[in-house]
Amino acid sequence: MNQFLLRYVSTLTLCLFSLIIIGQEKEQYNGLLKIGPYSGNAKYQYVVANGDSIYDGPFLFQRSNLETLLKDQDSSFLIKGNFKDSRANGPWQFQFGEFTSESKSEVVDFEYRILVSGTQEKSSGNFDNGAPDGEWISTIQEIENSEVTKTTFKSNITFEDGVPQKNFQIENDSSALVGRLLRDGMAHDEWTSYGTDILVDIENWFFEEGLLTRIKMETDGMKKEIPVFKSDHFNYRTIPLDHRFLRLLEIQLESYPSTQRRIGQLISDNLYQYEKINFLITQLGSTPFSPIMKVRVPYFALDSLQNKSLKNIVSNYESSSNMALTILSNSHLNIVKRTDKEAAFLYDVAKRLKEEYLNPLETYIELYKDSIVPYLDNEKITQRLWPNGKPQKDILIKLNETERTFELSNKDDFDFSGVNLKTVEYITDYAKTSLTQILERLDPKMSDDLQMQSLQELENDLISLNNLLGQQVDSLSGSLSNPYKTSLKKLIGLADKNLSAYATISNPSEKLTYGESLKTCLNEISSLSTSIASLPEKKMEIENLYTDDIWNPFMATVMEEEVKKRIVESYTEILIPYFIESITDTLNCDQIEPLNNQIIYTNNRMVDLREMDTRKLERKLRRERRPAAVLKLLHQQVTSKNK
Repeated sequence: MNQFLLRYVSTLTLCLFSLIIIGQEKEQYNGLLKIGPYSGNAKYQYVVANGDSIYDGPFLFQRSNLETLLKDQDSSFLIKGNFKDSRANGPWQFQFGEFTSESKSEVVDFEYRILVSGTQEKSSGNFDNGAPDGEWISTIQEIENSEVTKTTFKSNITFEDGVPQKNFQIENDSSALVGRLLRDGMAHDEWTSYGTDILVDIENWFFEEGLLTRIKMETDGMKKEIPVFKSDHFNYRTIPLDHRFLRLLEIQLESYPSTQRRIGQLISDNLYQYEKINFLITQLGSTPFSPIMKVRVPYFALDSLQNKSLKNIVSNYESSSNMALTILSNSHLNIVKRTDKEAAFLYDVAKRLKEEYLNPLETYIELYKDSIVPYLDNEKITQRLWPNGKPQKDILIKLNETERTFELSNKDDFDFSGVNLKTVEYITDYAKTSLTQILERLDPKMSDDLQMQSLQELENDLISLNNLLGQQVDSLSGSLSNPYKTSLKKLIGLADKNLSAYATISNPSEKLTYGESLKTCLNEISSLSTSIASLPEKKMEIENLYTDDIWNPFMATVMEEEVKKRIVESYTEILIPYFIESITDTLNCDQIEPLNNQIIYTNNRMVDLREMDTRKLERKLRRERRPAAVLKLLHQQVTSKNK
């Protein structure tokens, strides 16, 4: 009854949401849009419901730059489709290109066309209420002089209500994969990989309702059959056929290094194409998009004690790795150990602990973080991690003609006799305890000298940064007017003042702490100097951006006319002077980065506002002369295109 009521309420909520959207008047947006690394021009319809903008209607997002193409290389993209109640619906197209041009052109139907060369990725198919439906095709093609010369990748997958099924095909420029999926997306029957130049089977995977039982391969004319997962295991789990499954399969077949190379690579290439689409479509608010092919794998449930051991193993490993890195990467210790036998001995012990205890665990820790460990048989895990035998507690070090052994006084507290996770926990605990002791014994040889060395290196960096700042300001000041030059000189004064304060500190620890923050401050002063010096150029760019060519019928000529004058005046007459005057003798390091970010954000905001509906903003700016209030108004969200 509860399930029925929940389903009824969910359906009613969805219906009410749809009715709200239907009752709303659609608005249009035409302007700049940024989605992750993709920035371009967007044109779409949306409605506002409960304060949220909901995509509803045609959607177009694209970028291409002819000037960039002709100069060097252009990265273009085109995403085109339709939304219904915020979910992708109907035909969609995703296109990405990396192109160059040798300035070759041709005339077609009275139009000049530039010929391009490069690579184009394209995926297209249909969505039904956010779920892929029907055939989806993805391709990667090489282009030369605007003609396709080679298809390096292609996949055809059929979906129904978001679930891949039936036969599919994936191919690259050397091999192809043909496989079959059940109606629930489960891998089934024989998957065959063959060479694209010769139609001969190279690799075959055999599934039984999702369980990969065996692989047949032919290498250099030799055929072999490799067992994979047993069909008589007592517990199985269904998981996506994704990168985690391919990693699990790689471990399962680690004694057959060339296995699953072709089919695994084709699957991985296909996943990459779908991940790019999934990122974009989910960022736009629609439901996730992926192939969602499924497989079954053996599952080895972990009890509470095993899970506790796993967490301790990871903690011990990370602590030990950090300590080993501290010891082995210390440049001063590397010099000291040449003449100090004790330092050389402890250094070599730390190196052996890393090589014999920690390095074999590196992959296993990655598997744990990727949630793959429960699909591995951990009963005899030590044999997998240390196939040539577990590490020894007594570590024998040879130094010139002498030998010396390192061991913990309580080594018998660490039981290495088992083969399971508890044994691995003991091994990592032994490494952690040993490295802790080594670090304590090395500390007198590292700390004071290391601190002085760190101070010397830090001071070299500070002097270098200060000199570069002076050179930068000198080069920037040449063509600037006096207000800008004065601001840059004050920034130099701020740097000198902080360096003088650093010189008065006598305590080495305090000196290091202050020096590190000063190093950050000098870098931020350098960035702010660049921003201040670029303001005159930015001012001209903004003024040009807000100037339109207008036809004057009385003069029979094209004249320039400034648009959105109030916004431009607020920027040039209020904000730019405010930015310059903010650099005073009392400015401190904590204020540098916020001021620089404010300048950068305002410059970018002025570009965005050019294509937006700013009539309401301009009315407010007419009455406002306070810089802080102007900044607040400019940074307010504006969504509609200027009409």
